[in-house]
Amino acid sequence: MPIDDLKLREAQPSDRPHLLLWDTPSDQELKALAYRENASLISYRTHLITRINTGNSFLTLHLWLERELDAIKAMCANTSNPVVLLKDLDCLITYLRVRSDSPITLFWQNLFYTRHLQSILWILLPSKLTPPNWDDSRILRI
Repeated sequence: MPIDDLKLREAQPSDRPHLLLWDTPSDQELKALAYRENASLISYRTHLITRINTGNSFLTLHLWLERELDAIKAMCANTSNPVVLLKDLDCLITYLRVRSDSPITLFWQNLFYTRHLQSILWILLPSKLTPPNWDDSRILRI
């Protein structure tokens, strides 16, 4: 789908997460899309860095999936824009996928069933990280 044809504000259901699969977006393209769609462009990585407890030696994100899901929900609640375009979540997905005791399936399941988001959430991911059981009606591919 061409970038100019994207209509992120028309996503249904509007209170659940959607995936935008885009392998090579540039910062300029993302900023232009966010501007056109009146979206907040939020970096999961930057948001995570602001939440890190410097007293801990390790992140252990796999032990705190609920906290990470709550952080994603908070990103949707703490914006005045109708759409949130979340980038850099691939760092969490990759982290979870490489762990031997990976809770990645649980993470995808909990994210998929998240409801009552305050803004329409679009998660930007490379196509290789597409979850296997995500509903195609909630996916757009560039």
